[in-house]
Amino acid sequence: MAATVRGAVRELLEQTMATMNALLEASDRELPMPSSHACAQGKDVWTLITNDIDHEKIHTGQVLEGRYESRLTASPMDRLIAEWLAERARFIGSLVGLTDEQFNAETAPGQWNYRVVAKHVLALEQDSLKTMAVDRAARPGDGLAR
Repeated sequence: MAATVRGAVRELLEQTMATMNALLEASDRELPMPSSHACAQGKDVWTLITNDIDHEKIHTGQVLEGRYESRLTASPMDRLIAEWLAERARFIGSLVGLTDEQFNAETAPGQWNYRVVAKHVLALEQDSLKTMAVDRAARPGDGLAR
């Protein structure tokens, strides 16, 4: 694990993509199959993966409790980033499982298709970041660079 927070976040995000790809390559038929991993508790792949999810929730609680007890409250920007990241994960999760055909189909008759919705989310975000950068550059010597 990287020695810096940004490095650790990068590693975790990269592993998120690797795990998502591995799980997407698997099928629902694999979930009830036996797993030899100790965390599967002598059961199946479903138990193994849900145990991993629960394990992460437990350690999220551990980190949050440690920060609380140590009075390591997130700054407003840190909190904003954390909430945005959680929402991005929910958005990506809402797309998982769609076929490419479904992804390019309308969400409802006469409405945008899922791909256009995803493109819109990215375009709005990119425009917001661009505006922030332009506004920051226009402020004389504000010294607010992070």
